[in-house]
Amino acid sequence: MPALTTAVSLGRELRRFAVDLLPSSSALPASAADLDAATVSTLIGRAVRSCEPVGGSTGTTDRCILRLTGAGVPQTVFVKSAARDVGTRLFGGLARLGEVEVGFYRDLRPSLDLEAPEVLGTRFDRRTGRFAVVLEDLAARGASFVDTRTPFSADQAAAGLSTLASLHGATTGRTDLPSWLTTNAADALLPLVGSVLGRLGRSAGRRDPTLVAVGGHGLLAGYRRWADVLDRDAFCVLHGDPHPGNVYLLGDQVGLLDWQAVRRGHGLRDATYQLVLGLETGVRRELERDLLAHYCAELVRYGGPALSAEAAWTAYRQMAGYVYVAATFTSGLGGLQGVEIADTGLRRSVAAVEDLGTVALLAAS
Repeated sequence: MPALTTAVSLGRELRRFAVDLLPSSSALPASAADLDAATVSTLIGRAVRSCEPVGGSTGTTDRCILRLTGAGVPQTVFVKSAARDVGTRLFGGLARLGEVEVGFYRDLRPSLDLEAPEVLGTRFDRRTGRFAVVLEDLAARGASFVDTRTPFSADQAAAGLSTLASLHGATTGRTDLPSWLTTNAADALLPLVGSVLGRLGRSAGRRDPTLVAVGGHGLLAGYRRWADVLDRDAFCVLHGDPHPGNVYLLGDQVGLLDWQAVRRGHGLRDATYQLVLGLETGVRRELERDLLAHYCAELVRYGGPALSAEAAWTAYRQMAGYVYVAATFTSGLGGLQGVEIADTGLRRSVAAVEDLGTVALLAAS
């Protein structure tokens, strides 16, 4: 059944791509930089007189800063759209990146009080897979941005965990979550990811043997078996991908960007992901227990469940396996992040699974 689901998803994305080749197949342009004033006006519900791209970047999505003029409109906005590269766009469609992010801002963001960008407008075209997410320009608010090459300080790590706890606590036990919100184990891409992890791990290891953990090949080969273990006690909404490149710093707060991998799950999945990828390994070893205790206290403060120190530590050790899977996929596949950024994250995840005995723990689960 999972393989069939993946095949259906692949067929859907190929059909969307074919439809997108037809003339005038979508009201949205192929690139965020190609948005015109009329389309932006429709998206944000305000009259935009002019619209000019002033900077941008590419990755799993196409991103652009637009300068706007018009009464009552912001001077600049940040826009995300489908990637222009065919392979990356196909991957993004299979992973539902645009559909999930639009869904988050439409269905979940309005009820959440957490540090995340203000959304001005969204659209997802189900025929073509094109989408647009128009957000506030966080740089205009004084935000700064980091990646794995600029690791968190202890205070920043604690602040990031507080932001995650506010999300997790506020969504604990909610019965009104949208139907598109799945667990990682139920994701249609799981069979595909599981089938390529071994090859991607070997590819990373050929470039640098330190990018493979002791017992790492077995951990990757067994991912489809133990993925369910991590979702057994799913209790909240997860950001899904809170690595340093998906956060921003604003004073003493840490905000969350790129809500394109939102899932249901256990809050320690997010917390582990951020700690392992965001902290230098020596700092993580020194502070991880204290930071976990901070997260657990914050989780209760925001309405989430009370996790014992033992339960949190066990979940943390298990969740490091998923961090290793995600980092191996990103580094081995290439193109999703810069090589140095991806490999830095993978080295930290290698150290984590070795330090925490994750391979043996998951094998016994």
